[in-house]
Amino acid sequence: MKFIKGHELEMLFLTAIDTGLRQGELFALTWKDIDFDNACINVNKTYKTVRNIDTGKYEGIIQTPKTNNSIRVVPIPTHLINKLKQYRLSQKKLKLKMANLYHDNNLVFCNEFGNHLDSSNILKKFKKILTAAGIENRKFHDLRHTYATRLFELDENPKTVQNLLGHSNISITLDTYTHVLDKMKEKVASKLNDLYVNMGVK
Repeated sequence: MKFIKGHELEMLFLTAIDTGLRQGELFALTWKDIDFDNACINVNKTYKTVRNIDTGKYEGIIQTPKTNNSIRVVPIPTHLINKLKQYRLSQKKLKLKMANLYHDNNLVFCNEFGNHLDSSNILKKFKKILTAAGIENRKFHDLRHTYATRLFELDENPKTVQNLLGHSNISITLDTYTHVLDKMKEKVASKLNDLYVNMGVK
């Protein structure tokens, strides 16, 4: 958090950490998808780069998520709402500055010309931040894992975590976060022990 402060991609990283959206979902996100009044994001599409069979070139496409569960509503914490509002204002100023060079796709996260972000470029910048912060090499997807881990640490129900992450079934959530859930089991055992101590049971 300290090392992304003031970075050009600060809001992208913050939103990933605070909502658990996949990279493709973040890249496809438009301002229309953000409901500031109800403090939530409507996740309904994803962006990916594919190779055109005819030309051999790679091009970006917008798709609907693979499963119905991926189409979901994710709540936004208050501190992120305020930052997103400020970010939108700065983006509007950039549009005016770039004038005709800016392609207004109404994207929340885009390059200086208003176009979709490039995943390889984002990864390079992400790794530079990790190096500067002294954190071992991670993938962008690990920001999503951080979000889920925090939810479990806050004792959130696994079914709720599944819905927020957009997993197709609960087993994916449980299998992915087995290590976190094991720690939570230890926490439960400790709580039970404290309960019996308070009850005077030996």
